[in-house]
Amino acid sequence: MNTEPQLISLREHPRSATSIRRAKAHGGLAGFLLVAAGGWLHGGVLADVLLRALAGGLAGYFLVWAAALAVWRQLLHAEAATVVARAADRRRMAAAEPAE
Repeated sequence: MNTEPQLISLREHPRSATSIRRAKAHGGLAGFLLVAAGGWLHGGVLADVLLRALAGGLAGYFLVWAAALAVWRQLLHAEAATVVARAADRRRMAAAEPAE
């Protein structure tokens, strides 16, 4: 019998999975748009601007993905600690109640 609690992954957590997907999309778009705007405003050729913007989009996607994973890992650890603390409080309260 396994007495350890079952932990869920970030992919299985309903809020984290959605949030991480949204953050990756926003990071990719932001990287693409920033690099494209910078290249275009500095007089770049359209083909070069788009190629560099694609690379900027990929970089933004991966950077934001890594940041989102780090943030959600911390949030899930905090949620788990809160659940454990509440369970311990309930046990203490139940033990402190007088038996009828």
